[in-house]
Amino acid sequence: MPEPLNRCPACRARLAETAVCPRCGCDFSLVRQAMTQAARLLERALCSLAVGDRAAARRQVEASLSLHRQRLAQAIRNFLDEDHAESGPAEPQLRLPSADLQAVVDPAGVREDQCVNRDAEVLPM
Repeated sequence: MPEPLNRCPACRARLAETAVCPRCGCDFSLVRQAMTQAARLLERALCSLAVGDRAAARRQVEASLSLHRQRLAQAIRNFLDEDHAESGPAEPQLRLPSADLQAVVDPAGVREDQCVNRDAEVLPM
């Protein structure tokens, strides 16, 4: 979920769910669309990472960050950078602490259609 845009950056008025600031009239519809698209790209990046496609995950995280600088996206990019630096350019295995997993699942056994939200609308870039 995107980080909320609670206040108008121009006049600091509280923003409702509408796209226009009630005080100064600034239109934030494009900002909100970009934040939503960034969240969807980040979701796809996590799915790509889950199925073992690190190159696609990196591209999707970078695209997400170009639209909205979310802390989670930055942390995932840092994880991918650190993991790449430690193991070199070869395809590294995803290492997750076993305490965080209820069952160890082979990423090759996860199908992409299990990760993708088919109801999500993808906005053109």
